[in-house]
Formats: sequence, C-alpha cells, structure tokens
Amino acid sequence: MTRQLLSNKSADFIAGARLDPAELLVAIPGVQVDSRTNYAQDTRISLRGFGARSAFGVRGIDLLVDGIPMSTPDGQGQLSSVILDSLASVQVLRGPVAALYGNSSGGVIALQTSLPERNQLSLASTSGDQDLARYQVQGDYRQGDFALRGQYADTRVAGDRPHSRAERQQSALQAFYSTANNIDLTIKHEQSDDPLLQDPLGLTQAQWQADPWQKNPLAETFNTRKSVKHQQTSISLREQQGANRWQAAVWQGEREINQYLGFSGDAISGSGGVVDLARDFVGASATVSQSVNLWSLPLDVSVGIEAAQMQDRRRGYVNNQGVAGDLRRNELGEVNSRDIYSLLQLQPAAQFSVYVGARRSWLDVDTDDYFIVPGNPDDSGARDYREQSWVVGGSYELSDRWELFASSGRGYETPTLTEMAYRANGSGLNTQLEAAINHQQQWGLGYQASEALQLSLTHFMIETDNELVVDQSVGGRTSFRNAAETEREGVEFFARWILSDAWRWQASAQSMNADYSAGQWSGKQLPGVAREQYQLGVEWRPLHDELLQVNLFAQQRSRIFTADNNQIAAPGFYTIDLGLQGDIAVQAWSVNWWLKLANLSDENYVGSVVVNQTNGRAFEPALGRNFSGGTKLTRAF
Repeated sequence: MTRQLLSNKSADFIAGARLDPAELLVAIPGVQVDSRTNYAQDTRISLRGFGARSAFGVRGIDLLVDGIPMSTPDGQGQLSSVILDSLASVQVLRGPVAALYGNSSGGVIALQTSLPERNQLSLASTSGDQDLARYQVQGDYRQGDFALRGQYADTRVAGDRPHSRAERQQSALQAFYSTANNIDLTIKHEQSDDPLLQDPLGLTQAQWQADPWQKNPLAETFNTRKSVKHQQTSISLREQQGANRWQAAVWQGEREINQYLGFSGDAISGSGGVVDLARDFVGASATVSQSVNLWSLPLDVSVGIEAAQMQDRRRGYVNNQGVAGDLRRNELGEVNSRDIYSLLQLQPAAQFSVYVGARRSWLDVDTDDYFIVPGNPDDSGARDYREQSWVVGGSYELSDRWELFASSGRGYETPTLTEMAYRANGSGLNTQLEAAINHQQQWGLGYQASEALQLSLTHFMIETDNELVVDQSVGGRTSFRNAAETEREGVEFFARWILSDAWRWQASAQSMNADYSAGQWSGKQLPGVAREQYQLGVEWRPLHDELLQVNLFAQQRSRIFTADNNQIAAPGFYTIDLGLQGDIAVQAWSVNWWLKLANLSDENYVGSVVVNQTNGRAFEPALGRNFSGGTKLTRAF
C-alpha cells in the first residue's frame, strides 16, 4: 500500500494521565478533539467536520482497537472503556479511502496495543489537581511464541466544577500466540465499570463569562449523573506473510448505561428524565488478500465480508429529583448490518501505483415499543438502508523522497439508532432521516527522508447531501434532521523533524471552510467545527538520552459556533503545555516519571459546545492551569 494510504501517527510530546483520548489525537492534522472535562459525556472527536454534531460519544468516525471495532453497526462509538496505557500507536486515516470501512467512516481512528516482549510487572500511580488519583498495575508474560498481558486501572477525580466527580475501574486480559506456520492468534477480554460519573451540565454564554466554574442548579436538583458497565471479548486470527494473506475476527460485548438527566421528563408523551439502557452487540469479519501478476504487473487483491448486530433495550423513567419514578419509555431497538468489500492495488510502474475499492452495505433498523398508554401512542418503526461506497486513487513517486497522491470517492453515513429515537415535533421513530452521502476528493504532496524528516500537504474537498445535523437539543433530548447540502474545503499540513539526538519537533495545521451550501442556513458555518487549528510540539533531551526530556506543546484554535444560526460562538483560544519526563533503568528495575503543567497561561476557554442547545446551556468549560504527575515502577523477570 502506498505511503499516502497510511495514516498519521500521534507523537507523544507531552506525557499525561492517559485518561482522555484527546491527549493522543490533538497533534494530528484534520482531527478536532473537544475535551469536555466531563466524564459523564465522552470526548467529542470530529475529523474534517465528520462527527461534529455529536452530543455525546463519537459519530461519523470508525473506531478500531487492535483491528476490532469499537463502533456499533449504526455508527455509535466511544473510547472511554479502553485502557490507553499500553498503546504502541494511534493512527488516523482521512480522506476518500476511509469510505471502504463502511458506515460512518468519515475517517478511521485505529489504536494498536504493544505486544509483550518480556516477563515484567509494572505498578503506576498518577495524581494531580481536581483530586486526581489513578493507580494501575500491568503484568506481561512471554515464553517463545506465547504472550499474556493483564491490566487493571482505578481512577478517581473530583473535578473543577461542582457536581463533576468521577470514578472508573478498568481491566483487560490479552493472550497472543504465533503458530509455526506464521498464523497470529489474539484473544482479548476487557471490562470497564464507571459506578459514578457526575454531570455538571453546560452553561449559557453569560454564565460562562461571569464564572466558568459555577454550578448549574439543575445538576443538583436532578442529581445528574451516569453509571456505565462495559465488557467486550474478541478473537482474531491473521496470516500476514506471503502472497496469500488473510485475517478473521469475531467480537461480542455488552454495555449498560443508567443516566439521570437535568429534567423530570414526567410528560406521558415524553421519554423520561432517567435513561436505562442495556446494549448487546456481536460481529464477525473476514478478509482474504492475494498478490498476483497481471500482465507482469504486481497486483494485490483483497476481498472481505463483515456482519454485525446490536440490540438496545431502552427504558425511561421520571426523574423525581434524582430518584427514578414512573415508567415513561420501554422499547427494544435492533440494528443488523451486512457488508461486502474489495480493494485492488496495481503498480503499473516502479514509481506509480493505483488503487480502486468498493463496499456494499445492507443495514436494517427496527424498534418495538412496549409502552403504549393513553397519550403515548405506539412508537414502533422500521427503516432499511442500502448504500454503497467506492474510492479510486493513486500515487506517483517523483523521487525516492517525494510523492504525489490523489484520490476520489463516495461514502455514506446512516443515522444511529439513538439519533432516530426522537422527532422534533411529535412522537415515534424518526424514520424520515435519510443517510448522508458524501463525495470526497483530495490530493497532496508528501516528503520523507528516512525517519529524520517527514512533510505532507493535503488539499481536500467534501460535498455532502442530506448531512445529518442536530435539529434541537432540549433538556438532554436531542433530535436530528437532514440538512440540504454542506461543503467542506480545506488544507492540512504536517511536519515532523528530528534535528539531532537532543531535539525534535512536530507541527500541524488545518484551515477548513465548513458551511451549509443550501437550505435555510445556506452560507452559515457548521456548528461545532473550527475553521483553523495549529499545533506545535518541541522535545529537548539535554543529556541526549532517556534520563530527561523537556516537552512543550502549543495549540491554537479559532472560534466555534454553537448553533446553525451562528449567533453565539465559543471564542478561539490558545494553550501551552509544559512537561518533564524521564526513564531510569538499573539492572532488572526501571522507573518512568513525568510531570505536566497544562494550560500554562491559565487560559479561560470553552473546551466543547453542545450543538443547537435550545436552552442556551451550550458551553462546557475547559480546565484552567492544572498540574499532574506520575511514576511507573517496572521489574523484569
């Protein structure tokens, strides 16, 4: 696969507690990560504008961990259940080729964990402002072709705002085995239990300007909070060597959510102010690849299939000031998806390669309503989606260092089961929502001189019909609609330069116009999307080794509108983070330590906005200046 098909990897310029995927993604061009500093609502992640509408979790982006989907078949996803301590790489795939990953693939974020290399036991501790306390233990075992890893982490934080305490326990067990004929087997089971995630709720613009750390009275009145239990098991097999290659995977999991919203929800036609959700999901995939010669030209052919299913048992109750009351919702939602896909890569000349791929998807949504009473009619409904995506592109190596690349494609994004749950007016499943269809083009120039210097400049254009956007968000209940058309056009720049053993730096920048191109809001900027982003990271190793590293990371972002009408915007901001870290090894023992001073200038800024929030409480404050640090003690056996 050509270099331009590969994604940018995150650089670890600033150490941290690894509680938020924003730490790992912020330096990658095209990615906008909005840290809510609210553990009851997952980090907002958007990629070239995809997923910016999300009120919670991740939408429009495919999430993978070790090749296993963390996204449901309808496009919902989150990374809060993943232990981020042992990651080997974080890769982001942008552009038309992401459409080959199917539904909601405006981009792909792939996390890859490292393999155990030796027998060792690690103990880690993190502490910091907001009464942050995190403890983590990890054991690795390696014997020949077999390896085993176990992990456990316990996190507690009080938060800066009133009513923002969070508790989280995570565990994971992985087994790796390589057979004599080069087949790799991986078995993984992970669990996450969040017994208490308090929700401080958002603020209005006036409240934020007066005091960004003030409480929202509704949070105390209704005791807004969430608890989550998540478990997932996966098995994967792959053979990646030789002319004939293949991989297969199966996964299964459960997710339970109990959430108290900031309103009572006592109306008989409503859905309640307490959410009780039990989700079961299962899936399987298989891909076969073969390298052949077509008229003496190298050709790689890949064909794959994927099937997945999810079931949501959702109940809603009246929120009697923090206590669950009468039933207001009882339904079973189910989504089934089946996909087939293929990719052909041909190399007509040594310096020239082309590729073409396609994917066909069948997705069925079905909801059965079991709460049918006077004043609340039957809200059952069903909708089938039949979509296809394709991509064509190529690259030309101008020299052994310079590469020119271009691609074009069609992708799609169906509404999620959660997004179809409500109508702005009336009741019943929102079956009128159509799939959003995007047409993407990009071209660019890349430069790579070994690992010392990497540069890339990319220009992209995206036109979307029936863009899925927030219609209104009232008291935790968000409805969606199809916008007429949107257009996004932008430029991304990325550079990584290792000057010497002592110095290296990384810079990225994005400038993007993301606007409605038709309909009521024609000419308005898409809410939740920044026009400009800049990041710069510098690392200095004064001793030319791992004993001491001094890191500096700076970012700047332009303003973000909170609603389609563009009347209120969260102002732009800049932040600077300073970090120190080091590794000390003595025989079988090693110590890793780090210190981080984030938001060095104590910038008062909005970390995230709730798009189209009708009551105006759209601002979610980010942390001011804050300090954290940690140590990790490892003993090899």
